[in-house]
Amino acid sequence: MKSQPKFRTSKTGLAVAKALSLASLLSFPALAADTDTEAGADNQQVEVISVVGRLQRAASEVVEERREIPYVADLMGADQIARTGDSDAAAALRRVTGLTLRNGQFIYVRGLGERYSSTSLNGAQVPSPDPTRSVIPMDLFPAAIIQSLSVQKAASPANPATFGGGHVDIRTKAIPNDFFIKFSVGGQYNTNNSDDRLTYPGGDDDWQGRDDGTRALPQSVSDAFASYGGISVTDIFRVVQDADQAVAINRGLAQDMNRNMTLQEKSSNPGFRGSLSVGHNLDLDDAGDWRFGFVGGTYYKNQTDNYRQREAELANAEGDLNASANVRGSEQIVQWSGMWNMGLEWTDDHKLSTHTTYLSDTSDDVRITLEETLDTINEDRALEVHSVDYEERTLISNQISGQHFFPYLWDIEANWQYTDARARRQAPNELAYTYSVLQDDNGAITDRAMAKRSDAAVYRYSDLKDDTENYGFDLMLPLYIGDAELKLKGGYEYFERARTSYSTRLAFDASRYQADNLVGDFDEVFSDANISNPDNGFALLDTTSETDDYIAAQMIDAGFAEFDLNWADTFRITGGARYEDFRQVMLPLTPEGEISDEGGRNDVLDYSTAEDGWYPSLSATWIMNDEMQLRLAYSKTLVRPDLREVAPVRFKDPVTGFDMIGNADLDSSDIQNVDVRWEWYMESGSNLSVGAFYKDLEAPIESVQVVTEQDTLLTFQNAENGEIYGLETEFHQELGFINEGSAIWDGLFVSGNLTLSDSEITIAPSGNINPTNSKRRMTGHSEWVANLQLSFDSPDNLHAATLVYNVFGERIAYAGSAGLDDVLEQPFHSLDFTYSVYPLDQMAVKFKAKNILGQETEYQQEGKEVFWKEPGTEFTLTFAFEF
Repeated sequence: MKSQPKFRTSKTGLAVAKALSLASLLSFPALAADTDTEAGADNQQVEVISVVGRLQRAASEVVEERREIPYVADLMGADQIARTGDSDAAAALRRVTGLTLRNGQFIYVRGLGERYSSTSLNGAQVPSPDPTRSVIPMDLFPAAIIQSLSVQKAASPANPATFGGGHVDIRTKAIPNDFFIKFSVGGQYNTNNSDDRLTYPGGDDDWQGRDDGTRALPQSVSDAFASYGGISVTDIFRVVQDADQAVAINRGLAQDMNRNMTLQEKSSNPGFRGSLSVGHNLDLDDAGDWRFGFVGGTYYKNQTDNYRQREAELANAEGDLNASANVRGSEQIVQWSGMWNMGLEWTDDHKLSTHTTYLSDTSDDVRITLEETLDTINEDRALEVHSVDYEERTLISNQISGQHFFPYLWDIEANWQYTDARARRQAPNELAYTYSVLQDDNGAITDRAMAKRSDAAVYRYSDLKDDTENYGFDLMLPLYIGDAELKLKGGYEYFERARTSYSTRLAFDASRYQADNLVGDFDEVFSDANISNPDNGFALLDTTSETDDYIAAQMIDAGFAEFDLNWADTFRITGGARYEDFRQVMLPLTPEGEISDEGGRNDVLDYSTAEDGWYPSLSATWIMNDEMQLRLAYSKTLVRPDLREVAPVRFKDPVTGFDMIGNADLDSSDIQNVDVRWEWYMESGSNLSVGAFYKDLEAPIESVQVVTEQDTLLTFQNAENGEIYGLETEFHQELGFINEGSAIWDGLFVSGNLTLSDSEITIAPSGNINPTNSKRRMTGHSEWVANLQLSFDSPDNLHAATLVYNVFGERIAYAGSAGLDDVLEQPFHSLDFTYSVYPLDQMAVKFKAKNILGQETEYQQEGKEVFWKEPGTEFTLTFAFEF
């Protein structure tokens, strides 16, 4: 049984919340959906695809599409992803010019943070299962289902106006021309796995990436919230009017909770991955006017990665430590992904397509953290925190689209699409319990006892659902005037998001425990006997904060008009304007389900936003000859604050580990964009491009550090202004010209890209936010990013090898304040090697070594290390078969 929130918000309650927050400004009918009706859809089983085949030097169709797109864009095809051996969209996108990867999930385009990029799946917006960001974690999309990745770096009227660094479109596998069936199996090993892994007794379905109810919030606890209005002794006493009975009920609830959570060490097993896919295309009539095709399959991965990391918090600019921690952890990752795409064609004029995509990513992160603070050092002791963070992230998207050509109606083309998508993040058991330990001079622990405090153990159960509906259509009319072809296009799009997030925090109070009963494993310290022992004074506490729960919604109505003028295949000018009417509300809720006013500090309307505007764009291409062309583009776009960034809701950022809190005073950032790029496509297959870009940002949103007497956290602030500019170059060069006729040189090619850029923002103190540097680079911006790839294809097509290097320059992870300098993420030199051999026509064997240099992730502040993590070197071996 899955964990449930301790209360339910009814349709009426949500409608009232909308009315109170938005008045006559806007309404969000999607929020009125009862969350109980969603359970069935979340359990759907869908198939996935993995396509493994012989690698070619470059997908000509991808190169040609990049050349023909009227806007500055970069593309990566399935064959390129297969060659580098990247396992997901995030890893693959870091090979694209000017793109960097953070935390293995989020893409930075041209040094701009993930909030400055938008993402679509097969051209449609879909929700994110990450509660801390509106953007989709790119590691959710396995390479097995990807046909191509498109990164558009210059805005166009047909794309959302929330465009800063770029727009990424993930396109799933296309319907094949002929029947095929493919499957693959493989294994994975990480050098860190020579050590034992940390684990704990889980559920029987863990191998599926699903909790079988072992971790779920007990039904008795949910019933207690409903019956008593809470689970504390005081809440229960109000109803039963008997103190002893109230204490007994409270302790009985604790005994119903899963306490078989003692961490264990077990040997590390190699990881496993496998895939199966099938596709076909067939004629439905003798004339061949009607054709039907499909492609589908499944992909599965199960692996455990050990890691070590260090964390530190500085007390002052001199580098003195306020706290430090050494972490040893193991993360088990189970991924299921699937797709089922179908297409129906009638002649060459009409096509219907459906795309169903299912993604499931489960992480079970187990760690032991040894913490030292000024208080514990003075007592010659340390804190040893044992923690389990289990979460299931899922995304299911159903899309239907149509493309139509009407030769009898002036050659009008019509396109439409409808997408319904649902993302969910379930964390049925996030647990942390704390020991107080004594160490000898060698660091060995000589004494360990459960910390005698009210939060000796803290459970958290959370559930986030993010539903979106997205549909739109456009019409295109071609006109011919002499040597010129003019295409006029217009369309409408609608996007709606409804999000609900519930969280429950429960704590085991051991502050009155007898000293002898604090010694032992977790399940011993909190055994039935110790919990019920009156001398221990145990209590189960509800520590849920007032804003752990929230509901949110967005609505966007958009229309656009666009023209595309091609004059004698020499000059091409494309432009137009987009209009967007945007409405958003995010409402923090009290534990009772009422809208929170943050203790009277905020009015309901402070949580609502409504804005509209026009966003023009213009792009020109000079086709200099058959091989060269020059592009120039201008556009006005914006970036809006994320849902979590505008509400005073405290949450933990999974990237930095810091607590974060929103800022209701954030404004949207207007951006002026200019791009220029020269491209050279040679007959040999080689190509070269050189470009420049400039962006002027008004009120850019930055994450800044706030140091309080209690702790350090991050929040968000509008800077006054900012700008970013740079140069980009990309090349692909066949090396056969070095020694013509040589089999070895003919099979070699080198490719790469380099981005050199700079940025500056001006940010002033505001309230309790006091940035140390009022002028600095933008958060997440690297002054340089480089990729280099050397590949070889044997003349007999039996072997292929690729060596890939990626590195980014130092970048600000988050801005410092109160005299502390900015925290800088250090360069990470990534070197990967992939080798493929084809012993049979139907068989391929692929070997990959990842992070050969054994690089480590490191953050520095004031020249001191404040974060360090060792990912290790990973090896994978895959066998693929095709029939």
